[in-house]
Amino acid sequence: MEEIFGDNKLGELEEKIDVLLGAYAGLREENEGLATRVESLEAENRGLREQTLKAEGEKDVIMQKVKGILEKIRKIEA
Repeated sequence: MEEIFGDNKLGELEEKIDVLLGAYAGLREENEGLATRVESLEAENRGLREQTLKAEGEKDVIMQKVKGILEKIRKIEA
């Protein structure tokens, strides 16, 4: 038991634990920041998906109208 208390081993152990706790706190804070960033990016991604779907729908409508116009032109030329 003296070996544990000798040469200030307990003090060294306490310092190492303090360092580990500091590193843990830093990593935990970083993790929380990253989680917040991920949530923000996921929300932005959902918005972009909605915009993409809307644009695809509009593109389909435009393509149908163009096809209709081209068909009318073909009928006129025939």
